Amino acid sequence: MGRAGQRVLRDEDRLEDRVSIGVLAKAFPRETVEAVIEAAAAREQRNRMLPARLVVYYVLALALFMDMGGGRVMRKLSGTLAWAARGVDVVIPSEEALSRARARLGPIPLRLLFEAVAGPLASKDTAGAFWRGQRVVSLDGTTLDLQDTAANWERFGGPTTKDGAGQKLRGGFPQLRVVALAECGTRALLAAASGAYTTGEKTLTGELLAQLRQGMVVLADRNFPGYELWRDAAATGAALVWRVGASFSLPVDEVLPDGTYRSRFKAPRALARAGAPDLVVRVIEYHLQDHRGEVAGTFALATTLLDPAEAPARELAELYHARWQIETAFGALKSGLKGNGVVLRSKTPDGAEQELWALLCAYHAIRDLICAAAALTEQDPLRLSFVNALDAVRGPVADPAAFPPSPPP
Repeated sequence: MGRAGQRVLRDEDRLEDRVSIGVLAKAFPRETVEAVIEAAAAREQRNRMLPARLVVYYVLALALFMDMGGGRVMRKLSGTLAWAARGVDVVIPSEEALSRARARLGPIPLRLLFEAVAGPLASKDTAGAFWRGQRVVSLDGTTLDLQDTAANWERFGGPTTKDGAGQKLRGGFPQLRVVALAECGTRALLAAASGAYTTGEKTLTGELLAQLRQGMVVLADRNFPGYELWRDAAATGAALVWRVGASFSLPVDEVLPDGTYRSRFKAPRALARAGAPDLVVRVIEYHLQDHRGEVAGTFALATTLLDPAEAPARELAELYHARWQIETAFGALKSGLKGNGVVLRSKTPDGAEQELWALLCAYHAIRDLICAAAALTEQDPLRLSFVNALDAVRGPVADPAAFPPSPPP
């Protein structure tokens, strides 16, 4: 076709109308995206080729294609292959324009979008999702490597090493810390909080306590127990089953008929002087054996479930190991979605935070797809492949022919 038969896509043709966003539009409906843009006051101030709504979908697509540059991802979104087959030149914004659009948008709309869509995915029939009618969830944290820039080091910090003279040296990359709450029966991430590498997991967990409620059993490893966090988490009405480390001093106040015992988290001295009470807990100690019958590990769990008749020790010991589902969830997020060894692409702190929330949104969309497929086929969602689901999600966006544009006028 000659040049006279071609049509160049200009700003006034509105690139957003040409975008094939596929599954992203299903997982994140336009009205939800518009709402978070308004809530974040991130609406563009003038008519642009890259309005805020389109940039949100673009950032989500970046999370699905972490191994691709921004321009290539936008070409996939805009369906340039399909348009080229029709003899139409589609003008894609430059990498610089795309970067500026991301900076204008900022991280807040993506955080609000995750908070708007994240939530439990298990039904009452989902295997492993409930224990005695209570939803089983788990707390844990992880870190993500960021671009090695001065701005990222200043905002987030990172691991350090020492040289032969004992001088402190920076590690390979600055890191962003994330703590999340996962639904054990589906590995869906229900909530998340992020901060600098130097921010403790307990501190970030405080931001998640509003998500806890009666009817939940919350599992956590030995990094989490402490007087104040336990007090505040228990006040939500959720049942707690947390591992305690050997360094924790737990007096035996009363041995119960099943061999467990009641104990106390002692109030710190300053709080005790102000009248804070000790916190009554029940402690369950048990051993794990290897295939030869030898002790391979010793566990101690503290719980708010004080009655052995209502919460048998053996059941709680078995239940605690569902905590590993959040480890698997983080593995899928970091290895399956982000990619092993892949560093977040943003050189600025706000860009890194934006990427984090986009990754969490994309992860949620994939878990939602898995749970829907599991319900249709009456399978356990934990037995369906995350990687296969990721391929299915990537497919429609990556193949513009799956969403053919209307014929040009």
